[in-house]
Amino acid sequence: MKQEMHKLSRARQLLTILSAQSASTYANQVIALVIPWLILTRTGSAASAGAVAFAMGIAALAGTLVGGLVTDRIGGRRVSILADSLSMITALTLAVTLSFDFFALWLVAVTQVLGVFFDGPGQIAKVSTVPEAAKEEDVPITRAMGLTQTLQGVAMFVGPITAGLLIAAFGEANTLFVTTVLFLTSIVLASRLRKKVLTHEHPMSAQQTYRDLREAVDFLVKEPFLGKMQLVGPLMGAVIVPISALVFPAWFIFAKQDSRALGIFLGAGAIGGMVGGVLFAALGQKLAQRTWLVSATAFYAVALLGLYFLQPGSVLAVGVSFVAGLMLSVMFAVPFTAFYSRTPQELLGRVGSLGAAHGSLMGALASLGFGWLMHTVSAPTALLVCALIMGGITAALAFMPFMRLLDNAAEPQDAEPEPAVNLPVAATASDASVAA
Repeated sequence: MKQEMHKLSRARQLLTILSAQSASTYANQVIALVIPWLILTRTGSAASAGAVAFAMGIAALAGTLVGGLVTDRIGGRRVSILADSLSMITALTLAVTLSFDFFALWLVAVTQVLGVFFDGPGQIAKVSTVPEAAKEEDVPITRAMGLTQTLQGVAMFVGPITAGLLIAAFGEANTLFVTTVLFLTSIVLASRLRKKVLTHEHPMSAQQTYRDLREAVDFLVKEPFLGKMQLVGPLMGAVIVPISALVFPAWFIFAKQDSRALGIFLGAGAIGGMVGGVLFAALGQKLAQRTWLVSATAFYAVALLGLYFLQPGSVLAVGVSFVAGLMLSVMFAVPFTAFYSRTPQELLGRVGSLGAAHGSLMGALASLGFGWLMHTVSAPTALLVCALIMGGITAALAFMPFMRLLDNAAEPQDAEPEPAVNLPVAATASDASVAA
């Protein structure tokens, strides 16, 4: 164990990728609390917040599809830098307008739609570089995924707490200025990754774009586990996407809780995510992956049901948030491990973007529905519906026959090879251009 941890500490490319991912996630977690807080406190309408979340979900769908195609074409490093640069500009734009005491729902919607559109490609780009770096530096994929969830948990822990404290002390505008610094940090870290030139037999065109996307779809249709998981994963997105971005903020605001209380609540969930990541990294290979996933989903459903009976801001609610975060990290780690181990490197961006797009679509539709539900009924009712949906997903995961394949070793299917050349970090930007 000590030798493996020493090996992990020397995996500089992997740690750089995960650090850039965490900095970007940190920024997005701050924004994820600021935006619903801003809309709900200025308008008092959960329906308006749900409509903006719906628009953001549709933009995320488009962004992830584009991001997967572009990442497989020009490489994760370049896409990550470009996406974080554009996300930084949208956050800065909203921060400047708010600093002049100008608020308009349309402006919030436009900047956030653009922000999540750019964020999708950035996240896909970072994710697609993880397995290759882990393989090059001889780090087991389960351990890399456990570390990913741990670092993501740190970012998700610090993000909402930072946002809650900064909003209370300095207001929404200054809080958004902090996110621009975080995006800049991610850009600097990504720029330190090894540059790579990807050469392609066919130049990028509308017809080739269709062929590239069709290749990913064909792979999913033929892949016995990942293809069928596309039927279940989006249903998880229908809960996971709106619950932290919409349901939890509305639950707190309508109960007259302040931003610090919401930040602490979400931060407790992120601590749970960190613990879950560590546990999965250490024990992920000791138990069946199916057991991990079904058990984590079941406990997450129970945690959401428990929150229905609690008051937001209470000590018990914070404790349940910790348990929910722990379970959620395992729910992410298991499918991602299967995704990495079953998908060829040259298809990671496109296949990942298809799965993320499905989740974004379901999350967008669910956000619209949950916004209406909380506007007409109540936020606790939305929590109850989330718990029931997750209970149904647990039953599906436990009894669907394809889940038995989760623990079967699978070699990634071969795809058409794309020549790639690793270049020194000091190479110029022009050296990393794509050969058509």
